[in-house]
Amino acid sequence: MAYLSNGYWYRSVREGGRVRKVYIGTDEGARFAALCDNERQQERAQDRANLQALAAQEGSGDKAIDAIVAQLKAVTDNALTASGYHTHSGTWRKKRQ
Repeated sequence: MAYLSNGYWYRSVREGGRVRKVYIGTDEGARFAALCDNERQQERAQDRANLQALAAQEGSGDKAIDAIVAQLKAVTDNALTASGYHTHSGTWRKKRQ
């Protein structure tokens, strides 16, 4: 991130676990750096938005799959119970006669 403070251009730089400000300047080079920083920031924001949209699409697909799996589990449980099986510690076992 970069910002303009009293006509001076600074850029935030992370070094280790700390953030420090690096002085860029006030001349045309600093203005060009500011344009580049702002463009990069907009690209990163667009990338974040694209990733969030993709995650939302994948999440809706996961919900559909989860619903199908739940239905299949219910059908399987009913079929096994009707066939004389029961669950013991999470495993299906045939009931003794």
